[in-house]
This record gives sequence, structure tokens and C-alpha cells, in this order.
Amino acid sequence: MSPYISPLFSITMIMSVMLISSSGHWVFMWLGLELGTLAFIPILVWWHSSLEVEATVKYFIVQAMAAAVFFLGGMVSLSGDFMGGVNQLMGNIGDMMIMLAVVTKLGLAPFHYWVVDVVQGLNYIPGAVLLTWQKVPGLAVLTQLATCNNSSMLLLFGMVSALVGGLGGLGQTQMRKLLAFSSISHLGWLVVGCVAGSLLGLSYFTLYVVLSIPLFSILHMLNGGHLNQLRTGLMFNPLMSVLLGVGFLSLGGLPPFFGFFGKWLLLTHFVGQLLLGVSVVLITGTLISLFYYLRVSYLCIVVLGPQQIMSGLNWRKMQLSGLMSGLLVLNMLGLFLVGGASCLPK
Repeated sequence: MSPYISPLFSITMIMSVMLISSSGHWVFMWLGLELGTLAFIPILVWWHSSLEVEATVKYFIVQAMAAAVFFLGGMVSLSGDFMGGVNQLMGNIGDMMIMLAVVTKLGLAPFHYWVVDVVQGLNYIPGAVLLTWQKVPGLAVLTQLATCNNSSMLLLFGMVSALVGGLGGLGQTQMRKLLAFSSISHLGWLVVGCVAGSLLGLSYFTLYVVLSIPLFSILHMLNGGHLNQLRTGLMFNPLMSVLLGVGFLSLGGLPPFFGFFGKWLLLTHFVGQLLLGVSVVLITGTLISLFYYLRVSYLCIVVLGPQQIMSGLNWRKMQLSGLMSGLLVLNMLGLFLVGGASCLPK
């Protein structure tokens, strides 16, 4: 693909989010979702491998089916305006179909199976875009759909996603699948945060992107698709090994790391609103997912760390040491942010 064409797709993806955010009608929401999908598909096949083509076809089929359900739900909701006796019933059915279509597009549980297969076949760079930026259009639609009638349904989807994302990654040794299940778990937190308040959801999404992009970048440089390949790539790179281990701990929300701050914000709001059941389910899913985060961190810090120290490598001569040290400090800011926010007046 020509490098002069790729900015056009990126601009189109940004415009799709702007179209959804500035519109209140389901037709323009549908149009914005499809613009983002069609602009993202060429990015998926950037390296032209057979696995990427297969993953792109799967992604296109799922997104096309969800788009058809979305449009059908909009038509059902519109037909209720001309049928006085069943106006409320048809409107609720149409809104439910739209919500299910958006949930499928996002990959929330129990409509999450396509996410794992698609991410497994992609390179790390388009996989990072799929698990971060491509969530924005669907979340923008869900934020506008989060009314009193369907907010409880969205809370249910979020709690189930947090549990499924934790349980699904327990036996995974493929790094792409592990990151896909991690994204499903975080997406559950994110959807619950969007229901609680758009500012909370935006804060959590920003933290997730800040933590995820360095991890995807490191794994892309190492070209590690499996834990054993990760061990080989990190054998003679101690600073990157420590950064990757701390990054996974932070992504798991373990205090005092940076990722804990986002979960602390949401849990503080839920406890204040007496949503104790939601808080318990989300915490349970996070504790389960900590197993595979700790598995990678244990390999990077505990297993490989002593070997790298004994090898006598000179860390000062490593490239990008300043950048990686900055990212390492960033991951350690969670406890200080929590302490500072706790001192603010109510």
C-alpha cells in the first residue's frame, strides 16, 4: 500500500468518530460506524500475509452482519412511530437490536469470539489499532444509547465481559490471544464506566491506550508471538524485559502501578452509588485475569532478570534507554495519583 494513501484512511476513521459524536440520529450513527470499518479494512492487510487476509475476511463478515442488524433495528424503531398501538414495544425492540449490533461490533461477551481469532491473525500494529481506536465509534454510540431502559443491560454485558476476559486468558500462551482476552476484560470495565458517566469512561479508555500502545510496540519489535519466543527475544535486552513485565502488571491494575488508577476511579464511583454487586463482579474478573498478567511479568522480571544481570550487559549503552525509563516511571505513578485524588475535597 502506498504511504500516501494510508493518511486518507486514518483521516476517514477520525471523521467517522466525529460524525457519530455530533449526530443524534441512528442513520448517521450507522453511517459513521461503516465509514470507520471500511477505512480500517485496508490497514488490516498492510503486510499482505495469508493470516491477515483470513482475519480481515472474518472481521468484515462480522462487521457486515452487525451493520445489517443495526440498520434493521433502526427501521423497526422507525416503524413504531407509525403504529400507535405498539409504538413503545417496537421502539424498545429496535433499540435493543441496535444495542446488540453495537455490542457485536465491539466484541463484548458473549459476542466476543471473533475478536480472539481476528487478533491472532493480525500483526501487532493493526491489532493495537483494532483493540484501541476501533472501540471509539462503538463506545460513542453506546454512550448515546445508555438510557434508563438499557443501562442495566449494558452493565450486564460489562460484567460478563470482565469475567470472560479473565477466564479466557488463563490457559493462553499465544501473546496475541492473551492481549485479545485482556482487551475484552478491559472493555467490560470501559462499558460500565461509560454507563456510569462519559467522563469516567473517557478517563479509563485514555489510561488503557497509554498502557497498551507501549506493550504492543515492544512485542512488535521483539516479534514474539509465543511465550517461548518472548523468552528468546528478551534474553539479551534487560531494560525492555523489565519494562514489559511492569507494563503487564500495570495493565492488570495491580497497585501501585498506573493502571490501578483507572480501576480505582470507577470503583470509587460504583461504591458511592451503592453498586456493590457490579464492583464485586468487576474485581473478581480482574483478580482472575491477574494470573496471566503475572505469568508474563514473572517470566520477564523474575526468570529472565537474574540471567540478564549475571550476563554482565551494560545497560547504559542500550538504545532508547531514556524513553523506556520514562515509560517505566509512568507505570509507577498510579499510587501517587490515587493518593493525590484522595486528598481532593468531595
